[in-house]
Amino acid sequence: MRERNLLYVFLVLNVALAGAFIVYLFVSTSGQPNVQLASFGTNNAGQGPKWTNNLKAAATVTNAAAPPPTNAAPVTNTVAEAPAPKPVFTQKKFTWEDVETDAYKSYVESLRAVGCPEDKIRTIIKTDIDELFLKKKQKLASETDRKWWTAEYSYAFMVNSIGEKGQHLEEERRDLLAKLLGMEATQKDDFQNLQWGPVELTGPVLGNLVPKIHNEVQEICARSQDRQMTYQMDKANTGQPMNPIEMAKLREQTRIDLRKILTPDEVEEFTLRYSHNAHNLRGELRGFDPTAEEFRKIFRGIDPLEHQMALEYGSPEAMSEKQRERFLRQRENAIKEALAPNRYEAYLMTKDPLFRQAQMTASQYGAPSKVVMPIYQMTKLNETKRQKILGDNNLSQQQKNEALSAVNMDQQRFIQQIVTEAITRQQQQQ
Repeated sequence: MRERNLLYVFLVLNVALAGAFIVYLFVSTSGQPNVQLASFGTNNAGQGPKWTNNLKAAATVTNAAAPPPTNAAPVTNTVAEAPAPKPVFTQKKFTWEDVETDAYKSYVESLRAVGCPEDKIRTIIKTDIDELFLKKKQKLASETDRKWWTAEYSYAFMVNSIGEKGQHLEEERRDLLAKLLGMEATQKDDFQNLQWGPVELTGPVLGNLVPKIHNEVQEICARSQDRQMTYQMDKANTGQPMNPIEMAKLREQTRIDLRKILTPDEVEEFTLRYSHNAHNLRGELRGFDPTAEEFRKIFRGIDPLEHQMALEYGSPEAMSEKQRERFLRQRENAIKEALAPNRYEAYLMTKDPLFRQAQMTASQYGAPSKVVMPIYQMTKLNETKRQKILGDNNLSQQQKNEALSAVNMDQQRFIQQIVTEAITRQQQQQ
């Protein structure tokens, strides 16, 4: 009986404890506000990193602890949205190739939107702009490159043209820098502008030089020209002839300066285009019309020989007979090794005095080297006619003179015709 009474007592106590806990929960939560989920507005696609001020929805908090009067509107507190950036996500990888596009501008705005530091953004933009400019410079150097292995090549012809185009590129670069980073960036720009004289520096090798090396090469060339002009003026003022050995030493100084800043391949490319020996070789091969690779191989073989000879003797005429024979034999062997057998035979043809005469005729008319061979062939044919006329004993002297005059007139008309046609085609191509 006692145990049953104790069980009833414990049951009543548990029920009372549960009721007290329910009352506690009701009292502790009845004073808290009701919170509703908020939705936030988004920026338009073209707004970039701008912060939005117009909210499409707000978080509404209603105080339930003290209900308002029935005739009053509910008390509502509007919580302003925290400013939020709007990046544009894409799988595309932006590089210097995209700098001039509208998409690149959105890319820059997205960098700012995701919190990229401004100094990092400016570094990225400037690096891409500089890379774009260098690629355009390389393209310009390729487009303005000319046939440096031909007799018509003259590097002074295009200096002003490439210089103007180069300056226009630099203006484009400054405009793009101002567009993406502001005018202040152009005033603090540390990019080294290119010097565009006194030589072109075109082609895939020299056109690829970085601005610092490009400018140093131009400065070396300017100093070289100044040295030679000063030397020539001094000799002219004193009435003394120029010494070939001294002139060779001036050219050697230029090569020494270039070897300090250029790779061997770059030095070779420079000497192929602008050296004294390359200029003489182009004249010698006028009419032979070598390919670029043939000219390069011949130059590689004979340039060391000629350069060293000039430093020691000035010219082959200053050598002894045995020294001159050895030098000419070495030079001829170098040319023979550089050319295929059939091309070497064609080269030997250029040693014919009649071929030299044809070269001189084409040069006097200012005609391209392609006319040398037809003139040579006609001259050779007419020379055979002349010898036949002179050896004909059945002709009087007057008849011989008339026949020789007719041959000469035919040759002159042929030369005039072929030269005029060649010059006209050359002008049309240019």
